[in-house]
Amino acid sequence: MKRIIQLFLLVITVSIFAQDFKPYKVKSGKITYEKLKYSTHSGFSTVNGVTTSYSKQVPYVAEQVIYYWKEYGDIAFEETYKISKFGGELLKEKVKTSERLWVKEHRYYFDFQKNKMYDDPFHLRIKCRENFQYYQIVGSWIKLQYMGVEVAGTKSILGREALYYKIDNSTDLYTWNNLVLKSENYYTNREGNKRKGLERAKIAIEIDTILKINDRLFNPNWLKREKLYKSLNGNKIGELIDATPNLLIQVAEMNPLEIQKNDIFLFVTTSLRLGKLQVLNIDDKNRLTIKFEWYYSNNSIGRNRDSFRIKNNSLVNIDNVIIENKPSEKVDFKWQNLGFPTIIPKNNIGIYLLKSSRTNTLKLKPYARN
Repeated sequence: MKRIIQLFLLVITVSIFAQDFKPYKVKSGKITYEKLKYSTHSGFSTVNGVTTSYSKQVPYVAEQVIYYWKEYGDIAFEETYKISKFGGELLKEKVKTSERLWVKEHRYYFDFQKNKMYDDPFHLRIKCRENFQYYQIVGSWIKLQYMGVEVAGTKSILGREALYYKIDNSTDLYTWNNLVLKSENYYTNREGNKRKGLERAKIAIEIDTILKINDRLFNPNWLKREKLYKSLNGNKIGELIDATPNLLIQVAEMNPLEIQKNDIFLFVTTSLRLGKLQVLNIDDKNRLTIKFEWYYSNNSIGRNRDSFRIKNNSLVNIDNVIIENKPSEKVDFKWQNLGFPTIIPKNNIGIYLLKSSRTNTLKLKPYARN
């Protein structure tokens, strides 16, 4: 009986820890970082008539990173902005390149240029969960992730005493309450046992642990949209088309809809297969990039593509994932961007905009035949 109770308590402990990561000693806050890169400047200098060559590394701010956390780091969100071009030439204005969200055992990453989300395992949390007793004893994710590393000194950063860890010959970390305030990465020799110079660094320039953080940050639109897209299988698509037409807008050849980035469409192919597609991008060359998935009658996936780029005025056979050279009974839709971007259904095949994939007002425009 005692053994059963011990096992029961262990299961409860593991279950609690799986939900309770808490890597930091500060409940919530925001840190703004600058990510530095180093360009090599070489030349010659003359002193007292003697000319010698020189080479030095000049740092420049390549990116800005804004990092938010709550529940002692159990959930975190990050925005990254590009500040300058390679070599240090400043952009006219910073450009958001990505967002990240760490929650439970997920590390979600959103690439704004590709307009795509990636879901990778949160390896650190998994490692801490698997070694939860040791993690609780040492009280440091750093000592768990980098087994054997010890504090090698301290340094004042933003008025706070940060602990210095020399992780290895290529990496240094400075942390305060287990929050990273500075990291440095070095070039090494071929053997990896000698530092040759700084390659990049990430330095906190501002920290706020009093700020009240808006919880909406931790539920970004791109994640909600991706969850919506993934929730749609063949059965669900059929139900939506048949039973809930009020949630959809049917695209028609005579009165087409102006499509927008991130729109999600449901469709029925010429082979009567149900599917879904999302608009990833419409570029300055009038090319449409989509991702799509369609299903067999048993709800198994027939074809899918994470990225499929279509030239303007193309006739698309989505069943076979090809572009037709001329009109045929196999064509499912035409992509056209003349005046406004639109998808034109062919052969009386249904294409439906999922209203909930849009956050702005829908616009319908008259269609001029070509």
